[in-house]
Amino acid sequence: MNEPQPIPRKVPDYMRKAGGFMFWTGAMVSAVFLYEVVTGLILLFYYEPSNAYNSTEAFLNTVPYGSIILTTHLYGAYAMIVLVYIHLLRNLFVGAYKKPREMQWLSGILLLLLTIGVGFFGYSMSGDVLSSDATDVGRGIAGATPVIGQYLTALFFGSGTQLSLFHRLLAWHVVLAALIGIVFLAHFFLAEYNTIMPSGKDSGERAPAIDHDDGTYKQWYPYNLMYMLQIVLYTLGIIVVVPSILAVVPNVPALFSPFPQVSATSPLAMSVPAYPPWFLLFIYKELDFQFAQGLGPFYATVFFAGLPLAYLVLLPYIDTKASLKLVDRPITVSFAVIGVIYLAILSAWGALEPGIAIANTVVVLFYLVPLFVVPAIVITLSNAIKTGRLKNPYAGGIVLSAAFSGVTAFGLGMIVVSAKGNYTPGVIAGLSIVGLLFAISLLFAVGLFTGMYPPSVRKEPVPVSKNTYVAYSSVLGIVSIVILFEMLSMPFGNVYDQSLYGIGLGFLFIIGGVMIRLYRGQFYNE
Repeated sequence: MNEPQPIPRKVPDYMRKAGGFMFWTGAMVSAVFLYEVVTGLILLFYYEPSNAYNSTEAFLNTVPYGSIILTTHLYGAYAMIVLVYIHLLRNLFVGAYKKPREMQWLSGILLLLLTIGVGFFGYSMSGDVLSSDATDVGRGIAGATPVIGQYLTALFFGSGTQLSLFHRLLAWHVVLAALIGIVFLAHFFLAEYNTIMPSGKDSGERAPAIDHDDGTYKQWYPYNLMYMLQIVLYTLGIIVVVPSILAVVPNVPALFSPFPQVSATSPLAMSVPAYPPWFLLFIYKELDFQFAQGLGPFYATVFFAGLPLAYLVLLPYIDTKASLKLVDRPITVSFAVIGVIYLAILSAWGALEPGIAIANTVVVLFYLVPLFVVPAIVITLSNAIKTGRLKNPYAGGIVLSAAFSGVTAFGLGMIVVSAKGNYTPGVIAGLSIVGLLFAISLLFAVGLFTGMYPPSVRKEPVPVSKNTYVAYSSVLGIVSIVILFEMLSMPFGNVYDQSLYGIGLGFLFIIGGVMIRLYRGQFYNE
């Protein structure tokens, strides 16, 4: 091993400072995965493939805490997918795919695919109209595979009966979850073997970037353990609070509802839009393109999903330069920006116009404009930074700001144009605001958490005084007792009551994270 240390190894202090949580996105994914395993095992005891929809509804309405377990399991899966994307993008921007981390990067790509796969099969198990739509498209893609299409259909979706379908969905959901656990152990070992990806200052922004203990690193226990516990409590709090709040909010769109929709066999099923899982909206929308319909579902999927995947797999062997600076990797940065824009805009497009065909001229404009504009912007600004013509502590952020903001606006414009006037001015204004906020927030996250911004513009944590610690901890303790008392007095007569219980539980997790943060500030000066 590089610099052999006890596992888990010690890490530098900056990983526990403001913005340091982006070094721990893998830990967040791990925490959510463990939560998914626990809640999934509970669901497994009650799930009946022979009666998928009714057994799901029965668990939701009759099992104590069933609503909390089911809805948080769903949103835990959503959180895991989002965090895997964030983890991958962060590592892409900092160059963590370069030597010696090639195999670590490839195992991460495999984990992304497995996570999306386990999400798809789990999403399809409820037996509602959305799961039926998802399996219909999946069956169509599998069946269109040359030569082995019928075998793949039988392997993944059964022999054509509902019983065999849900048996297959359950089996693949469990198998892929087990594979995630196995691949994660290998991924974790490689992360320890290669050391953490050090900051640009420590690595000189050159590969191979190996972390070296300079004698100031603190022990994993209690420093890293307490920091990780803080992050885990925040993460669990969010995946419990969000679906619990949505459960009591009326008229939540079907795409984001934490509850199953009507049964696929119900007469009301026709009133629900044919949505796939939101994390596959981009692929489903690409199948609506006019020329994609000519290719067929299999070749269209290979083209739209296979090419980006092949690029990610080959990236460590394409970009072999030693420099890790963003300005020295303009093409890689450009493709990353373009990929995020395609992913976001296609997903929004699929949510707003599910199943509506898109003309080839619109498709060509949508793909070609970012493909030419983003590299031009990034290369021009990168050269300006390298030659000293652009001097700004936020220079790296400026590069991505121009790319993200301009092309995101263009992508939203393409959606509006394709709608042929079906959107009201209010909807168009809303889309524009959402797109702008998306661009700004993504820019800020990438810039701050990948080290593009120098330490002088980063907010350092302020140590917590003893009086502040006592005062805030007392208030939070009292609030926690009140919340706990209310939770214990709540009946479990219906889903609404359980959702209120879930909101209280989620806030207890978040309060626990805040109290650990105060404790670290007081006793560890962090």
